[in-house]
Amino acid sequence: MKHFYQELAFIIAMFTNSLAISLLVKSVFGVSTLSSLPLVLSDIFPVISFGMMNFMVQSILLIILIIITRQPKISYIFSFIIGFVFGLMVDGFDILVSYLPDIFVLRIIYFFVGWVLISFGAALFVKSSMPLMPFDGFVKDLSVFFKTKVKLVKTISDLIFVGSSVFLSLTFLHELVGVGIGTIFMAFFTGSLTQFFIDKLSSKFEFKTATKVGANLSQLAAIKAR
Repeated sequence: MKHFYQELAFIIAMFTNSLAISLLVKSVFGVSTLSSLPLVLSDIFPVISFGMMNFMVQSILLIILIIITRQPKISYIFSFIIGFVFGLMVDGFDILVSYLPDIFVLRIIYFFVGWVLISFGAALFVKSSMPLMPFDGFVKDLSVFFKTKVKLVKTISDLIFVGSSVFLSLTFLHELVGVGIGTIFMAFFTGSLTQFFIDKLSSKFEFKTATKVGANLSQLAAIKAR
């Protein structure tokens, strides 16, 4: 099989997912399941930007992961940093994507491109074996810890996020914000598409580190099964 460097997979995933989130917001059909809760919370607390709220919510997930697995790792420190940088990237792409036209047909394209990109990016994050963004690390490490497929953990997590978003949106904003038909669609199918990309990447590439730093980070990010 061909080699795919884990460091490169990680970098591509960072750009892919931050762009995908901005495209989904632009589509107005509903943001990604993961982003639905930060978007609602950023509307409830407007002093915090969408990107930074994304970082805060993911950081809380990372704390929950540590409580469940009882395996605090040095790599989680990198995950906090990565989550912060990702939040800045989301805010940056939001500005760039805002200049795209709002034609209905194009918004449909924005949604499906964003959905595919975010699923592909999540798969690359998993295969990179690098310290991940908090949410992706949450999904990956829980799937390893409970010895189950990424698809199952991702789908359950997405449904919890959507349910929380709807509840908070109706309770505090008295309307649905960020959650739409696209969000529900992604809640059920993003996990499956992510698993599809993981399987395809695994069958075509052997993922390996290109640097000693990457190898050390990959080792730090490893988690033991229950």
